[in-house]
Amino acid sequence: MDPDKINLENLSKSFEYYKVATEIDAIDCTDTLRNIAKSYIKLYFKQQEVISSFGSSVKSFGFDEV
Repeated sequence: MDPDKINLENLSKSFEYYKVATEIDAIDCTDTLRNIAKSYIKLYFKQQEVISSFGSSVKSFGFDEV
């Protein structure tokens, strides 16, 4: 996976990405990098769960017929 192929439209998000990417590039410990990757994917899956629950909430209020 090449992060340079992902385009961020928001300038502030791009700035934050490059700031964090620079910090990650400075890490020498593979255990730290492994934990960052595992945390990222777990947060991504949690985000999917939360977004999915929003969809269920909207349907339970009868807004699915928009």
